[in-house]
Amino acid sequence: MGNFYLKSADEQREASFRRLTKYIEEVIYPYHPYYRKMFQENGIKPSDIRKPSDLLKIPVTNKDDYRPDPIAFIVQPKVPGREAKYDTGKISGKFLAKYAAQSIFNYPRDCADLYRVNFKEGFAYRKIGRRLALEWNPIHFHASAGSTGDPTPAVYTYRDLHVPVKETASAFWAGEHVKWDIRALNIFPGAPHLAFFQVIMGKWLGGASGFDTFGGSIVPTKRQIQLFSEGGFAALIAIPSYLVYWLRRAVDMVASGEAKPLENLTMAICAAEPLTDSLRKHIKDLAARAGGCEDFRLVQGYGMTEMKVAFYECHENSNIHLNPKYFYWEVVDPETNEPVPEGEPGVLVFSHIDWRGTTFLRYSTGDFIARGIKWERCPHCGLTYQMMYPSIMRAKKDFTKLKGTRVALMELISAVRDTNGVYQFQAILDKEVEGDEFSRDMLIIRLAVQDGYDADSVCGDVRKNVKGRTEVTPDRIIVEQDKEKLELELFAKTGIKAEYVVENRPIHL
Repeated sequence: MGNFYLKSADEQREASFRRLTKYIEEVIYPYHPYYRKMFQENGIKPSDIRKPSDLLKIPVTNKDDYRPDPIAFIVQPKVPGREAKYDTGKISGKFLAKYAAQSIFNYPRDCADLYRVNFKEGFAYRKIGRRLALEWNPIHFHASAGSTGDPTPAVYTYRDLHVPVKETASAFWAGEHVKWDIRALNIFPGAPHLAFFQVIMGKWLGGASGFDTFGGSIVPTKRQIQLFSEGGFAALIAIPSYLVYWLRRAVDMVASGEAKPLENLTMAICAAEPLTDSLRKHIKDLAARAGGCEDFRLVQGYGMTEMKVAFYECHENSNIHLNPKYFYWEVVDPETNEPVPEGEPGVLVFSHIDWRGTTFLRYSTGDFIARGIKWERCPHCGLTYQMMYPSIMRAKKDFTKLKGTRVALMELISAVRDTNGVYQFQAILDKEVEGDEFSRDMLIIRLAVQDGYDADSVCGDVRKNVKGRTEVTPDRIIVEQDKEKLELELFAKTGIKAEYVVENRPIHL
């Protein structure tokens, strides 16, 4: 079979689509409750999907399709002795023959049978039933961070973890500067979401070394910094906003002598929030002040609960490497859902390939990719991927109308953050009369100023920068004296991501 990631772009494009059509025919159409019903209602047969343009026959799936019945998105063949909840097909003889062969040769090796030899169970249940369960039975789920207030789960089977997750998560090793013995400190908060479990699964299945702090509420930030400097760690894995907070504490502790300089800090992997150029520069400046290596690298990750795995750059600014073996990627026009040419902006859509558990076809991420995706060989790792070119923003959520002007929220955030003297901030979108949807929009900015800067001058520069980049002038800037309190309040809603923009208006577009 060879290395899938060494194929040329054209070879890989063809192979990826071929794997998708086989997956639709052998797994999705017979065993997926939602898509089986949708195919039948729309008169679609697997044989109708012969070329990439035929995928347009399959409607794009959105979170609103998934949220009402997540269980209907779990592939679940009918098996003997189990009551079926949905009208799916019976497990095929091809799969049963595979399980029989695996049972006879005990390959892949399974140890459970060692402990059931004295039970009066037949070969079909004890051996074949076990193999069937390893492939189809859900064993783990986690959910989205729930920033919308309505988390959505993703279900994994044993096979998911040991086939697609193991291979895709091992892409961490694609970085030339990532050594086999590198040790990483995971400072993602411990919670049932992908950002945390991706690191756990990647470490165990990919053979990486690390320690999981479960976030500042479990291991205080001060202790995390001491652990890093004393424990031989070289990498950090974090949400960008928390990494800023963490490095600021590290700078203070190094300056006061509470911690040694972070001389081994060579890289940080950031995910779960956009990593803009200005934020990247700010983090690198903080890392240098904390004593990090001169060649400190910041690598961006990207993922979401529905994908079931995350993806990374192999090298700083190498762009996100989207896996083409276990996913089929498209970029579509946000209004028409029609595919756009390679390298053109649009909304990212994906289809799973060869997964079990929760699976999707043509699922809209809702993420607008400014420079689209391209199928090409990476000049850094030498492997072929579909490369995703940031910036990345929510197609709808990251824009708002403010005083009649369409404002990109990332531009608003960057305009404040890029201002010299800004330590931390939060923008509040409100109405002049509280609760009155017809009153005038208000933009209020809460600001913590760095020591040594004049607050009035910083406020003036913030007002100027926001006006210049968003065409909207802040109505009020509130200088907060307690910097620590403001930083903690940023994480108060989810405990995971900083809430830089608060929407208080009763109705907004």
